[in-house]
Amino acid sequence: MLEWVRKMSSLIDYPKISIVDSPLGNVEVDHEGAAISGIRMAPSKAYAGIPALLQKVINDDDVLAWETILNKIDYIYDNIDRSLAGLDEKTGFGREVKSQIRSGKKLFFKPNLVGPLVIDFATHDEGLGDPICTQWPLIAALMRWFHDKLDISYHQMALGEASTSTFLVAEMFSRISGKTITTEAIIEGRSGEFYGGWGFFFVRRYLAKRHPTSHKDDPMNGHEDSVSGRFLPPGRASDRLMVYDLNKLGDTQRGRVIAVPDGAIYKEISLHKAIVGGDPSDPIDARDYPGCVLANVPKLKMHFQDLITNAIKNLGIGLYPTQCPSCDGNGHTSWMYSLPCSSIPSYKGKLPHSPWILKMDEETNLPLKDENGEYIAMKTEGMSGTQADIIRAVQSQNVFMIHVVDAIDTINISHNPDGKSVRIPEGYVWSSLDCVALDLFCARYCFKTVPITEALKLKEQNGWVTEFVHHVPVASVKGKNIVTGEGLDSPLFRYNLYNYAENRGVGQQKYYVVGWDSLTQTPLASLRGHLGRMDDNRFVELMTKTMYYNPGTILHDLQETILSYAKANDELTGSSLLKEFMDSFDENHDGIIDYDEKGRRGCETAQFGKLAYALNLQFAEEYGALKDAFIESVFFSKYSRKDWNSYGHDFTQEKSLLFKAAQAFAMSQSLSENSDLFVPGMSWGKGNWPSWETVNCISISGSIYGSQSPKNIGLGSIYGAVFQYADKTLNDGGYTGSRDQTASDPSSINRYFWAVSNGSGKLSFTLYVPKGYGSLDGIKIPNVEETDDPKRIWTASFGNGKEIW
Repeated sequence: MLEWVRKMSSLIDYPKISIVDSPLGNVEVDHEGAAISGIRMAPSKAYAGIPALLQKVINDDDVLAWETILNKIDYIYDNIDRSLAGLDEKTGFGREVKSQIRSGKKLFFKPNLVGPLVIDFATHDEGLGDPICTQWPLIAALMRWFHDKLDISYHQMALGEASTSTFLVAEMFSRISGKTITTEAIIEGRSGEFYGGWGFFFVRRYLAKRHPTSHKDDPMNGHEDSVSGRFLPPGRASDRLMVYDLNKLGDTQRGRVIAVPDGAIYKEISLHKAIVGGDPSDPIDARDYPGCVLANVPKLKMHFQDLITNAIKNLGIGLYPTQCPSCDGNGHTSWMYSLPCSSIPSYKGKLPHSPWILKMDEETNLPLKDENGEYIAMKTEGMSGTQADIIRAVQSQNVFMIHVVDAIDTINISHNPDGKSVRIPEGYVWSSLDCVALDLFCARYCFKTVPITEALKLKEQNGWVTEFVHHVPVASVKGKNIVTGEGLDSPLFRYNLYNYAENRGVGQQKYYVVGWDSLTQTPLASLRGHLGRMDDNRFVELMTKTMYYNPGTILHDLQETILSYAKANDELTGSSLLKEFMDSFDENHDGIIDYDEKGRRGCETAQFGKLAYALNLQFAEEYGALKDAFIESVFFSKYSRKDWNSYGHDFTQEKSLLFKAAQAFAMSQSLSENSDLFVPGMSWGKGNWPSWETVNCISISGSIYGSQSPKNIGLGSIYGAVFQYADKTLNDGGYTGSRDQTASDPSSINRYFWAVSNGSGKLSFTLYVPKGYGSLDGIKIPNVEETDDPKRIWTASFGNGKEIW
């Protein structure tokens, strides 16, 4: 594909280079490299508000609500025409797509459905996954565009994903509904009268509504196949629009092993043949699986373990299948890329997410040590290698790709379905044939709040590697407090994926921007990589107003912020926090912690193993959700210190540092002012930072109780999980009001405390916590015992020791 793109670029008759009046003088706008075409639209007119409207459609059959949804998708459709038409003008991709589809390939749409709880199964309103998934209304507009503008039949299209969550959600919905809900039906969002999941069924409804009556292709055909779980190879699905779960390679006939050109992590990778096509030497297989033109449609988000998740990651992690069998040669079968080894795999935990990976004991889901007590670890090329390998494998099969980024709402803070995601209404949709150029451009946009002239001067003055910088908080000592000021930083100082991917042949970093700003009715362009619009002959920069970051990578995203805090804490309290950060992460001792320096203990490997095991308990045991919550909550604390577990592990020490750094930053942003617990005269909140000792204390007590007050202990805390389990299994749900693990009275803990204080007997459970954490506000918490015994700490006992967590 890359060779085709270069060839087409040389043939296209580009318009005359534009000379614009810019902050840099009269200069040419960018016109070399990979074309990126975009549209800026009004987010409020796009998919904003659709979840509430869809709820009315599902619950009340509200015709007006459905008409409003149709009009909103029409608005997206009209706008993305500008983006895709602009890309077609610059690259001629439309001719190539039509040619390949005529040869028998499918136009395959690959959204990001990392948490497909978009339609809530109970209320049919917005689910936790709605902010973080590629929006189904955008997919509807895209499919219609390819149908209307390139004359591609809906029966020549397909859609699929290799989500880490579809098996879990399908199992959960099957139990709730009392019938089998397939993973494909999760993508559809409807199975009979049961609603819940993503929403492709409503994509079908929109396409059918806007479909010319003279056309014979019916976009509704294929929905029943999703509901029933009926699988048809793409080559046999000539009369329907199919949904494919790209995870399902348990039937080995659906997958093909592809050699990886210059593989860094893998020399070969198993991929679904709906993507890479069938065996060229087998005529029947090649006919059943003719290959595809891949429309990669990611959601632009800040990532928990990397910088952003966008075009590269939607393929580089998103195409690895979870249900791909692997045999170790001893007759033991597991999954090649995912965990746990069960019928419901979740995390793609065997993929390197950071350079250091640990050898694991699959019985305990804990890392192994050598005879010297050191972790058995191997250094890899990490997330960069993982992603580049699979994209190069797909490229080697001559898969033509177009990348369309959903950045109408760009997602800050969290890319997981945890309720913490923050929508930033930027209003953009970007398209390109080059995922490297596209991701670099999007990253530059997200991390730039300084105008080009000022940024270039600062770059020269400071010897920076890039002028794409943004304003960040910085900490300093003022009297007895650590206060917040403003500074400049950029994660691009420390990020190497785009250079790595370019060197691997995935794509190029050089780009230019074309497109349309529908808000001002002016063309889009770029100048030295900086986004802007052309107002007559004047270049006007377009910049975000948001400080983007993810708390999970806060040390890498906001390094100036966190290290300035560490320096200030050292100055004020005499600690050595800065040294602890640098010793833990700065492997090459250059004074910079880059994104390939995640710690030498390889925590991600063990994290995925243990958490995948815990997540599987939700379906393996009657009260598995409570036990899962307990295991996940104690994990990072329990294994952060050798004296806090019976194995002598400390592999989460580095990750715990990151979480506490995020906690410190969050505390500095508190709207209320609070006295520090350990430094007299020091306060935190309203821009003031807490002492690190206070952060440590509040972090641990918060995980145990979910609060700093005995009146507000949370059911979602460690204590809450243990209390609920004891009450439901040993007390017939007397306090929680139900034996059902999913139903508990929110006031049940307070009612229990009141009963105990008035002479009622205690429930038969004990939670063992570190010394100093058995009380809140000086009040001893019932059933909590402080201990320094590594065999007991961070465990729970039920029924006088009959069951131990």
